Amino acid sequence: MLSVKQSSNQLSFIEKLNQQREAQAEKLASGKRINKAADDAAGLQIANRLTSQINQNQQLNFNAQDQANINNVEAGVLAAINEGLLRAEELSIQSGNPLYDDSAIQGELDQITEQINTVASTVLGQNNFIGGLDASDPTNTQAILKDTSTVVNESASALGAENNALASQVATYQTSIINTSESRSRIEDTDYAASTSKQAKNEVLLQSAILIKKDEEERKGLLFNKLV
Repeated sequence: MLSVKQSSNQLSFIEKLNQQREAQAEKLASGKRINKAADDAAGLQIANRLTSQINQNQQLNFNAQDQANINNVEAGVLAAINEGLLRAEELSIQSGNPLYDDSAIQGELDQITEQINTVASTVLGQNNFIGGLDASDPTNTQAILKDTSTVVNESASALGAENNALASQVATYQTSIINTSESRSRIEDTDYAASTSKQAKNEVLLQSAILIKKDEEERKGLLFNKLV
């Protein structure tokens, strides 16, 4: 017959197996091998550090993409301004032709000037981006258009170069996020095959231990149903 000490040891073994079953069930349910410090304190610390790196790279990635989107809007504005400048240049050349009405040309030049300045004010923050377009002075008008076009083209080139750099940064951040996520996964994610196998083995041991305990209690004339 089992002694009281043996009976107590048997119960402790059952409790241990039950705790292991609950721990394995938690890992399978959460998909994580580490759910608390008790599971793996060192592993949890490393996983948290990797999570911090992932979060930082994600935010840097968002920042870079947002800046690229802002640049794309500005590039679109510059393209629209450039179209207006090309039309104004065409009009300034026409103004030297006596067959064209300078007043009609001036009216369109004024309209183009207003449109360009409105767009530049809204997006670029420049209220008087261009001015002084005079149909009666095509030489000066073309000089203004040339200088303005140079500014627009240089700004567009700068935006293009910045967006290329941002695209490279985004690719770097995304690669880092993927690699770091994989490293974190290897540390904290559940190995489903191993965990399922361990859980099945644990269940067999637990049921066997419960049957042995029940048999022992029945021989003593006691009821045992606490863990069934």
